Amino acid sequence: EEPMSKQRNTPLMDWWLRKWQLMLYTVLLLIASVGNTVFFKRMTNAMPNYGWYLTQLSTMIYVPFFACMAGTGITQQADVKLVKKFAIMGVFDGLSGTFMVLGGVHTSGTLQVLMGQAVIPVTMLLSVLLLRKQYHILQYVGATTIVLGIVLDKVMTPSGGLTEENWPVSNIFFAMAILPQAVSTVFKEIAFRGYDGDLDVNVLQFWVAVFQVAVNFICMPVYTLPMLGTQRVPLEEMPNIALGGSKCLFVGQDQVVENCGLPDEKPCDNCEKALVPVFMYLGFNLLLNIFAVLVIKHGSAALSFLVSTLRMPLSALAFSSTMIMGAEAAAFRLHDFMGLVTILLGLASYRLGSRQLKRQLKAEAAMTEQIPSPTFASPASPSDISDSPGVRPRGSDWKLMPVFATGSLNSGQPQFVLVHAPKPKARSADLVRRNLIGRVGVASPLSSPQFRHHFESREPHDMTLTGLES
Repeated sequence: EEPMSKQRNTPLMDWWLRKWQLMLYTVLLLIASVGNTVFFKRMTNAMPNYGWYLTQLSTMIYVPFFACMAGTGITQQADVKLVKKFAIMGVFDGLSGTFMVLGGVHTSGTLQVLMGQAVIPVTMLLSVLLLRKQYHILQYVGATTIVLGIVLDKVMTPSGGLTEENWPVSNIFFAMAILPQAVSTVFKEIAFRGYDGDLDVNVLQFWVAVFQVAVNFICMPVYTLPMLGTQRVPLEEMPNIALGGSKCLFVGQDQVVENCGLPDEKPCDNCEKALVPVFMYLGFNLLLNIFAVLVIKHGSAALSFLVSTLRMPLSALAFSSTMIMGAEAAAFRLHDFMGLVTILLGLASYRLGSRQLKRQLKAEAAMTEQIPSPTFASPASPSDISDSPGVRPRGSDWKLMPVFATGSLNSGQPQFVLVHAPKPKARSADLVRRNLIGRVGVASPLSSPQFRHHFESREPHDMTLTGLES
């Protein structure tokens, strides 16, 4: 009776173990997501004169990481056509990271959280224009509400949005980062439609990170624009930014100590407090990407979206907490609250529309034998169902692979790339027999004493084929 009881309890224990494991990953993802958001702002506050250096640092650390993960596949699996696609992704991700760090210095933490949600309506708009997609009416309503929430927060800000922590030019640059991020999201969905091989996602992410680093170098002239005011850096001084940033971060040696601190001057360096927030951000960013992949693997993308929604109010509260932000804490004002509530209502409408759309797609898929791409899930119009890039055949074995978001503030929305699923390998007759015997929970009938003497004179590998090995 005891063995039978253990057999009955094992599935229940396994179920609880999987649930607790998923709950743990979800809680850790939420903590890492809030920490990533908070310490991105603290990082830019700690080193406001080294935006280009921070952009490069937050990208370059992933190059050796993915190089180790991909191994020899970096060169073996990357042909010219694939590298071109990787380059396009790297260009857009690099532009997003450059604009986001450049604008993040003088964009308040709460506004960063609110503006980051704009990636949803922008991605929807690009999907409609480029992929000819259609969405549920509730998703359109949700996207519009998100935009209204961001506008409401800016309009209700005192002095028309011009405050000590919010500069209009910085807000514009931060908003500009949303467009290349959305373009990259859409491109990752269609980039590998014509590629029939098995793509290692680590190879993809290595090359994307490499091209992001290259784009950061190409974007150096952006930092020389006169509109940046005190953040402007002459092109001939850009090499000193890398050296000065390293001294500031790792040695704690202040570089900007003269002609600084006044309203029309650069902020003075306070490098002795830079190391902790910078590496806390890098650590949270890495953990955020890891736990996002684990939650999607053991749960679903919907659960990851839920975490990104919960991140908004928790991050807003964290920015107003002196325990977390210290002297950099900002009061949570009425316009922040109204903007946050409006965006949360928009996100709720968007999620509800997505669920309604899934039910609709299941009914349509049975008749058309087509499955729309689940990235920001929306079907193509009936007239375009055969050739739309937003639609994939049922038998093509595609799958969405989660990827890391590197080099910028993670918006909280999971990132995917659509690739071919690995082709299933045929199981041998011996493996099928072993699996069957294992599921039944009994020994092979050939292990009976009355049959065992037939195998004593055979080679060990013959015994293995019968499943009698210990």
